[in-house]
Amino acid sequence: MGRCFVLVTVCAVSSATSLVPADDAKPRPLSKSEAEIISLNEELYAAYDKLHMRAEKITDVAEQEKFYAENDPSANFVDRLIEFERTHHGTHAGLMAARRLVLLGAGGGDPDNPRDVGRRHALKALRDYANAAELPEIIRYLAFGNVEPESEPLLRYLMNDPEVSDENRLFAKYMFARWALTVRDIHENWERWSQELTAGREPRFFKEKENLIKKQAKALPAEKLTELEQEALEILLSFKTSNSDLRQPGIKGIDEHWHMIHFDPDKTKTMPLVKELAAGLLFKEQHLREGKPAPDLKLQLVTGEDWSLADQRGKTVIIQFSFKGCGPCEAMYPDLRELAEEYNGKLVILSIMADEKRADTTDAVKSGKLTWNVHWDGDKGPVATQWAVPSFPTVYVIGPDGRIVANGLRGNQLKAKIAELTR
Repeated sequence: MGRCFVLVTVCAVSSATSLVPADDAKPRPLSKSEAEIISLNEELYAAYDKLHMRAEKITDVAEQEKFYAENDPSANFVDRLIEFERTHHGTHAGLMAARRLVLLGAGGGDPDNPRDVGRRHALKALRDYANAAELPEIIRYLAFGNVEPESEPLLRYLMNDPEVSDENRLFAKYMFARWALTVRDIHENWERWSQELTAGREPRFFKEKENLIKKQAKALPAEKLTELEQEALEILLSFKTSNSDLRQPGIKGIDEHWHMIHFDPDKTKTMPLVKELAAGLLFKEQHLREGKPAPDLKLQLVTGEDWSLADQRGKTVIIQFSFKGCGPCEAMYPDLRELAEEYNGKLVILSIMADEKRADTTDAVKSGKLTWNVHWDGDKGPVATQWAVPSFPTVYVIGPDGRIVANGLRGNQLKAKIAELTR
């Protein structure tokens, strides 16, 4: 799969590396239009690779982030992807162009950036692909990136139109619930970040304050957020208590880099039930929101030892969901190693690995890459499913009192939070 870079605005280019572990692709002969969209994707990746190599030479983090923000090459490709989708509208190649636009738009950043414009086009076009078996894999990414007003009408259309296949209609209903709760969380984050910046916190990235002002100017009313939350929880509860056998669709890559995908019925049989995913989101609502008492977690480490979260009371705990080959996950390892050494006796770290093969996890431990507590959960494993892990790395910080303190922190933010909790 593709490389994932420092900024979330750039990480979106990597279609599955940091979001889900993927099997090897199974190449097959390509049609002319398929070859064209793959070539366009490869050109896009090459541009980001070039950007990344130039950025690596910048040692100052703030300057590096500024460089990424000011040199994002997506503007050179969004118009071409839109035109390709229009020219090949209704075909599988056209769907793949829309998919790439959705993935690009999952990066966040300035709400007026070209990637969001491209995603907006894709969301309108996707109505005409409503019965494509690959559609669920594409709309999964609507829960990432900036709050996009066009997401709600598309999801409501898919979940309510009787002409849409039962599978896609039900999956869109689940995704609506997930999207709605994400929108609520984003608005809460905006409020918290605004308060922090007003109190004097340094911006976490280039133009954070300016982008935040733009986003808050388009914030949804509190009443709307409450309505979305209630509707989402009702949908999730209905899935959890249903007898539905609908599974998250499995996909396979047509080319080695997964620029083109196809629905894989055999792999689908191994994917989680949507009712299990819904139960995970409800579990997250009840136990994993900031300020909530963390749920007990009992598991076996790859060393054979039993491990319990309850036994860590009195210490700060970092739980990281990771897997081999996840660039952003592995980029955290030096910081985790440093934290483990600096706060030995006060801090406990647990990595829950989603590697398909147990050997990949045990090899990482034997090699010294992972020097803390490690549990092998497997691909789409029970812990990641119950905790509704949306992407990798997912990181939770649990305070000495056993409550969830934060999630999603990395780098200097994570270090600062651990320093605060272990004083």
